Amino acid sequence: MRIRTLLVLMAAAILLPVVLAAAIALDQIREGERAAALRGLRETARATSLIVDREVQGSLSALKALGHSPSLQQGDLKSFYAEAAALNQLPDVWTFLLDDKGAQVLNTIVPFGTALPAPAAAERAARALSSGKPVVSNLLVGPVTGKLLTTVNVPAAVRPGQFVVGQNFSVDHWKRTALREQVPSDWIVAVIDQQGRFIARSHVTDEYLGKAARPELVAAAAAAPDGLIRHSTLENIDSYDAFAHSSLTGWTIAVAAPVDSIEEPSRRAMQVAMLGLAAALGAALLAAGLLGHRLIRAIERAGKAAVALGQGRKPQAERSHIAEVSQLHQSLADAGTLLDAERQSRLAAEAERERLLRNETAAREAAQAQNEAKDQFLAMLGHELRNPLAAISGAVTLLERGGADQARAPHYLEIVRRQNLHLGHIVDDLLDVSRLMAGKIMLEKTPLDMADSVTHCVESLRASEQGRGYRIVAHVETCWVDGDPVRIEQILNNLITNALKFSLPGGQIRVDLRPESGHAVVTVRDEGAGIAADLLDRVFEPFVQGPPPSNRAQSGLGIGLALVRQLVLLHGGQVQAASAGPGRGSTFRFWLPAIESPTESALDSADPHRTGRRLVYVEDNADARMTMAELLRALGYEVFEVAQGKRAHAAVLEHQPDAAVMDIGLPDMDGYEVARRLRQDPGTRHVPLIALTGYGQLRDKEQAALAGFDAHLIKPVAPDALIAAIEAVVAGAAQAQGSAAS
Repeated sequence: MRIRTLLVLMAAAILLPVVLAAAIALDQIREGERAAALRGLRETARATSLIVDREVQGSLSALKALGHSPSLQQGDLKSFYAEAAALNQLPDVWTFLLDDKGAQVLNTIVPFGTALPAPAAAERAARALSSGKPVVSNLLVGPVTGKLLTTVNVPAAVRPGQFVVGQNFSVDHWKRTALREQVPSDWIVAVIDQQGRFIARSHVTDEYLGKAARPELVAAAAAAPDGLIRHSTLENIDSYDAFAHSSLTGWTIAVAAPVDSIEEPSRRAMQVAMLGLAAALGAALLAAGLLGHRLIRAIERAGKAAVALGQGRKPQAERSHIAEVSQLHQSLADAGTLLDAERQSRLAAEAERERLLRNETAAREAAQAQNEAKDQFLAMLGHELRNPLAAISGAVTLLERGGADQARAPHYLEIVRRQNLHLGHIVDDLLDVSRLMAGKIMLEKTPLDMADSVTHCVESLRASEQGRGYRIVAHVETCWVDGDPVRIEQILNNLITNALKFSLPGGQIRVDLRPESGHAVVTVRDEGAGIAADLLDRVFEPFVQGPPPSNRAQSGLGIGLALVRQLVLLHGGQVQAASAGPGRGSTFRFWLPAIESPTESALDSADPHRTGRRLVYVEDNADARMTMAELLRALGYEVFEVAQGKRAHAAVLEHQPDAAVMDIGLPDMDGYEVARRLRQDPGTRHVPLIALTGYGQLRDKEQAALAGFDAHLIKPVAPDALIAAIEAVVAGAAQAQGSAAS
């Protein structure tokens, strides 16, 4: 018997029991799929009935409260009309008042005092007043509006037996609320009153509203609280129809799904499974034939290799799926290798020399490129630093001269402030790049609405000198993310600033924010210099940037976009750049994972201008200490200045401040040691401590926390950020003391 025949028989013997077992399992899977689909149909009917009950329950609660109105008790119908109108959800829900005869006293769908039709609700009013319980009507035509509607009627608690308060619900309301459950497009959801008429229907609504449902469905619903029948719908579609009842109204909620829609997935699964089994059987037979063919060829090749070895030639090493045949081939190849060892050794030495030469050339070219990049970066850095330093130097010189220029002193101070801020941004960007490359940036995430961040950034740039002469247009939608507000604004500011740098004056920069597939997506488009195709792949690398536009000599340090990419990645997002080419504008787009809108906190945020706080401020730099202390005093704080670390403990003990703000790098005793001494003294350990320092690495924050600081701020700090930190630690200390006292 041939090898191929043996393999075919073995495959058949293995697969036949598997096929039989799979057929039985597939039939059970088909039944399970059908049962699961019908359960889903029933659950949809129950869920829709709960929606109806929720709407009616909300109306009952509101009407019961309205039934206690003092205005109704006093007979002040005009005031009662205003109270009732406040419950309206026009145009689909409005409130009315009936007397004990069923006549409408007032109806909020029309102005107060409008003449109303003759009594048309006597039966409902009588039922409500006699039973003292709410009455929900079937579908009826409203005598005032002429619309199809349903009513909820509740006896008034004041002046019992005389009035009934109620609400009208148009059929449009039930269509909008009860039919909003997400179901397949070929399913039919319907709300049917106790007389078997359609109140709402998801298919052909206008044609069937007010008409009777199928008799078999009405009969089945009357006989059981819930169930499932199979029948033809009004469209003559063979369907499974699940029904349930609203416990508050007695209405029937029916959900019909075509039989094909329910059973088609299981049939399709069966077909796919049968095709899979047939394919498996065919593949097994084909594999048996192929493997037999391979085995025969492997044996033939082994014979040829043995002949070649006998003739002094190296046989070709071959692999086989059969271990024994592979081992035979390997043994023959090893024997041939001994004959070829010297030649292979020589070739290997030559290849190694070539590899070393290539590596040396590549290393030299890389070093040259890095040197050029270093020179270019240092040139740009010098340019970016000298510009603001020159402006600050000129402004300071003009301030020193005084005289006639004294009237422009605020203008010169603004120049100093603006250029100092610009220098701070440059230093922050350089430090951030260093931290990112070292993996030491830590995000302080909090739920935030990206719309606020985009709006604030755009408004700030519009008002800045940099944005003057450009049109910055923003279109934003509310999108909540879990992010670091400072880093998010840094991302937005870098992208929009980049667009300004590479746009001509008068150009438009468009910023869009919208939710998309579970993400908050921000797009920044400009009409400026564009990006060459060969630069697109490298535009987010550090120190890489395109040539500056014709109206600018320099365009920055080339680190802004690198920061953008790393900060976006830290937030779990992605960023991409696109451009149609030079001179055709650029588009930068990034997206972050969106979160649910958080519930608003009941606690108010700290008031940054709260007065009456006592602060001890420790700073050895006289200019920095004087300016910050004066700023804090201007904002209502009482500030005690301390120039040395050794005197800080005594100052805190003497003045008992609400908080102490302290530099770390003090010449006589560093801030960490001062904090430790304050925490060890029972008289000062309760005072909140804030570190205000130029040391901003992660290890610096950890060391500050270990020393006893409650907050850590990095110089230069915005006044609002410092005030917010002061109020936060003071509030935290007060809360802690309150908890300890209780």
